Amino acid sequence: MHGKRNGPSMPKYQKKYLMPTLFDPKDHVWVGITWPVTGSTGNEYSVELTDKGFECDCKGFGWHGYCKHSRAVVKQVEGAMR
Repeated sequence: MHGKRNGPSMPKYQKKYLMPTLFDPKDHVWVGITWPVTGSTGNEYSVELTDKGFECDCKGFGWHGYCKHSRAVVKQVEGAMR
């Protein structure tokens, strides 16, 4: 028999976040800030700091939980904190 399994519904994937190394993002003053990033092909992306870490709206971030755009913003933000 094919069809739905009994039991609680589980999402197909877990949302991923890139954690900064120099600070805890939970309740940080910068939570909610979005940094615009231009990708290598000219596409525009947004990297946002959430209570759980950074997230980017590009496809690669959705698959891997990190991307060039999010890593660049983390590097820039943490560099400004030093």
